[in-house]
Amino acid sequence: MNIMRGINSIPGRLSRVTSSGSFISEVDGLRFVAIMPVLIQHLSERLHRYSDINWARPVAEDPVAFLASRGTIGVYIFFAISGFILCLPFAKHHLLGAPRVPLRGYLWRRVTRLEPPYLFWMTFFFLVLLAYDPLGIEELFSHWGYSLVYLHNLAYADHTPINPVAWSLEIEIQFYLLAPFLAAFFFSVERTGWRRFLLAASIVGFIGLQHLFGWLALPFKLSLLGQLQHFLVGFLMADLYLTRWAAAPERQYRLLDAAAVLAFFTLCFSWSEEWGKTIVFALALALLFWAGLRGKAFNAFLRNPWVAAIGGMCYTIYLIHLPLIEGIIRFSRHLKWTNGFGPNLLLQAAAVLPVVLAVSAVFYLLLEKPFMDKYWPVKLASWFKGKGRAALSYKKADP
Repeated sequence: MNIMRGINSIPGRLSRVTSSGSFISEVDGLRFVAIMPVLIQHLSERLHRYSDINWARPVAEDPVAFLASRGTIGVYIFFAISGFILCLPFAKHHLLGAPRVPLRGYLWRRVTRLEPPYLFWMTFFFLVLLAYDPLGIEELFSHWGYSLVYLHNLAYADHTPINPVAWSLEIEIQFYLLAPFLAAFFFSVERTGWRRFLLAASIVGFIGLQHLFGWLALPFKLSLLGQLQHFLVGFLMADLYLTRWAAAPERQYRLLDAAAVLAFFTLCFSWSEEWGKTIVFALALALLFWAGLRGKAFNAFLRNPWVAAIGGMCYTIYLIHLPLIEGIIRFSRHLKWTNGFGPNLLLQAAAVLPVVLAVSAVFYLLLEKPFMDKYWPVKLASWFKGKGRAALSYKKADP
């Protein structure tokens, strides 16, 4: 009984702390849907790279390997979630009359929430690579320095060797800086129909600009120029959520559960740089988000405490999963189950992913969750002041 009680309490201990003191659990569930394809893709790539199995068919022709290779769609789901979450307080101000969001407080919150884990892990991985010295200290130091200030994509037009997944975080930072101004532009339009038309037209129009000016190619695709439409999908969903769905949360639709499955596989098969498929991808992304917020079974799945808890710690998972998988697969690759890629990927997932999630949970509690408290800088400063006063009092009392 005590063991079960302890296990059941884990999701509560992992639950995030938000600035407002509340959060939309299904959005954390969508974060779970976003992080899992990323994990599967990177695991699949390393299984292919390190396994000595003589595959039954070429991996390039295996349908399971193809679906696993679509994991980057998880990053675009993250972009849509960021658009949704970041614009909410600004949209509430314009649409619902909520207090204005101070720009300084908004930016400071991004720094205090996201920077400490990022700086720690990028420096840690830099030191690990430095010990192996694969590139040389001068080149590694350059990659590390540009990565710390989120300029590696612009400086190198390529992923950083310090932690390749950081490419998307640099785009997120660009969006964080622009989000308040985009929100003011879109949500200052009072007429609902015109505002939604403007958002939808901006998504389609921006995709058109990407194809016209080649922004879907390097180096532009590693910047906001190549990804803005995904964030704007989140803006559109925030508009619908605030003005229609939040007022009637009990209205859910079973048809959207099937739509969620359709949307996910559409994302897998429409991820492309072709004009038509790019439009379809944006529509599927919006449909998946819509199903997550308004579906019945899919919404219940996303609000499951375990699903929401794993989604809530996705930042730590994202930061550390690739080096973890890279290390674990060197041992787990000896596990074999037939010579089919699918069964072996399933075996590797069963062996590797629980370890990745467990390690991530530990470091989430140690190095991320404490910084979710927006008052931690004040508390830390007070703690140091208290220590200083105590030391001063001790010296005065010491004859």
